[in-house]
Formats: sequence, structure tokens, C-alpha cells
Amino acid sequence: MSQHTLFIIDDHKIVRDGLKAMLLGRPDISVIGEASSGKEAIEKLSQEAPSIIFVDLKLPDANGSVLAGEILKIHPNSKCAILTADPNPTDLKRAQEVGVLAFLTKDMVADEYFRALDNLIDGKRYISTVFSEILINSDTQYTPREIEVLRGFSDGLSYKEIGARLDMSPRTVETHKNHLLEKMQVKSIVEMVRKGIRDGLIEA
Repeated sequence: MSQHTLFIIDDHKIVRDGLKAMLLGRPDISVIGEASSGKEAIEKLSQEAPSIIFVDLKLPDANGSVLAGEILKIHPNSKCAILTADPNPTDLKRAQEVGVLAFLTKDMVADEYFRALDNLIDGKRYISTVFSEILINSDTQYTPREIEVLRGFSDGLSYKEIGARLDMSPRTVETHKNHLLEKMQVKSIVEMVRKGIRDGLIEA
């Protein structure tokens, strides 16, 4: 079993302790450090290079999305996840831009944290449902229906199957697909799905 290391940055001890207790169910992941502020995190991470880093979005002395960018400059091979109880689109988009791969809410159940960790270990994005809705609703470039169609293609469904899922005709599915291809400036469904995953519109 491969071992992976985790560093937790959160100003609430109860959150850090809760995460550590939950991770007892993941013997392949060991918590090698923690910090309650951005300053403390930078100091400690100058000595440690964890596989995965959880960063609270709102710290007493730092914005988590900005801090994540600073950390990734120090440890470009680490995988960063934003952790928050109060997501907002501005910070989420900023975090995406600096290379954060996962967006997690503090009230997620253990199984969802474990799925997120598996994605991070594989270098894939993980966006909890709440975050996904915020990102989609804040981006007027794509309609919710287009995102649903995009998700259908990502799931490997045919035009007919997507139409059945979304209660629309295959012709309407094709219209949404054509709009997506144009907006994303790509030529194929495969490229469209890849860009959707890369931009965090859908999960891998």
C-alpha cells in the first residue's frame, strides 16, 4: 500500500482534530503536520513536503486561495484542497487559477472526503456538489442545461440516453452540444468533456 502524507491548515482545532480522527479510517494517509494560520503554515511547510494539503479558505491572517498559490510555488508537486464552510465564487475561481484541485465543505461525510482524497492522489479534480453549483451559477457563459448535457457526455451516454435523462429530444441535446463546442472553442465531444473537467465544470 502506497503511503501519502497530509498537512492540515485550519484555525479551528476542532476541525483539525476531526479530520485527523476521520483519517484513522485511511491507513494509507498519515497527517504529518498542521497549522492554524497562514504564517505558521508557510514556516512549517518550508521543512515539510506533504503529498496533500488541506487549506481553510478563511484564516485569521490569510485568504486560503492566495495561500494555496504561495504553497504550490514552494511545493509544486503537492496537491491542494480548499476547505470551507462558506464558499464564494470569487475565491473559488481564484483557487482554480492557482492550481487547487479539490474544493471541500467542512460538513462532508467521511466517504466523500475519501473520494476526494483518492482523486487528489491520482492528480484529479474533486468538486463537492455545493461548490459545483456555485461555480456554474457564477459563470453565465454556460447554462445549467448545457452543464447537464456536458455531464451526460462525460458519463458516456448517447444523444438518445442524454435526452431520456433530461426529458428532451436528441435534436435538442445536439443543439446544446453545438453551443458547448462553440463556447469552449473545441472541435469534438472528447475535447469538450476534457475541457469541462479541466475547468471544473464537471467531475472526472
